[in-house]
Amino acid sequence: MSDIVAWNIITVSVISYNSEKTISETLNSIASQTYNTKAIEVIIADDGSKDSTLLIAENWKKKNQSNFYNIIITTHHKNKGVAANCNQAWRLATGFWIKTIAADDMLLPTCIELNINYVNRFPNSSIVFSDMIAFLNDGKYIPIKHDRKKILVDHTQQLSQILSSCYLLAPTAFIRKSVLEDVGYADESYSMIEDYPLWLKCLQKGFVLSYMESDTILYRKGDSLSQQGEKIGNIQYLQSLFSFQKDKIWPLLPNRMFLKKWDDYLLFKHKTIWIKIFGNKVSIPYLLSQKSLLLFRPYKIYRVIKKVITK
Repeated sequence: MSDIVAWNIITVSVISYNSEKTISETLNSIASQTYNTKAIEVIIADDGSKDSTLLIAENWKKKNQSNFYNIIITTHHKNKGVAANCNQAWRLATGFWIKTIAADDMLLPTCIELNINYVNRFPNSSIVFSDMIAFLNDGKYIPIKHDRKKILVDHTQQLSQILSSCYLLAPTAFIRKSVLEDVGYADESYSMIEDYPLWLKCLQKGFVLSYMESDTILYRKGDSLSQQGEKIGNIQYLQSLFSFQKDKIWPLLPNRMFLKKWDDYLLFKHKTIWIKIFGNKVSIPYLLSQKSLLLFRPYKIYRVIKKVITK
């Protein structure tokens, strides 16, 4: 380890909650990196799992400790939400760069190497996004790409875009530890969303988002940490998102985007009321109700038309 210097160290933070079925795949994807694992610090942050997630993590640590720069396992005694869970990992990180991964997704083998090559080529980078591949339970793989028209723009336009929607693929983010320190880490006021508030704070602080056109993540689509699959959504998540939009996004919206406030409110009410009355399953009646809702969503119609025109 004598040839490893501080700026070479990369922290991979694994964010887990009741992830016993998938965390082994996530951890093994870190062990399979083409980047020197002796320069990788692994921090497994658990949010009070009730299953055997921690036991699996401890066993993996025992088998792999000597292959990494360091492996740390930290946990909350009770569930505090994804923002607080990310923060417990990020604050412990000693790496110059941090790669965060949910304990149901996987790093592609060249993930760390590609990101490091990119930031070495563009040393002013602070936050790097890339692309990912979704995989489904039936074995299908679907590439998911960033919209180049939204991310390959200047800082002012990036900030304007984030007010409209969170278009960034959060699982691909590769961020300097110093950036997280500068913006005060994730905002725990919105316990179930760590990404959208963080990107807004970063842009407000003047950081520019970089984009690397490479696949770096395997993203599990299904009933997991990253994706709700056949569920409409998590009510706590929907409440966190709406509170954030109301508190932080709405005050920054230009007058011409006043209809977005109505759109945010309508979506929140539609989903939460439907879940409470009819349950949380995506059904044909629910999908039909979504289509009908378009009649009352002029902002959504405007965005669809604009997207078609600008293609």
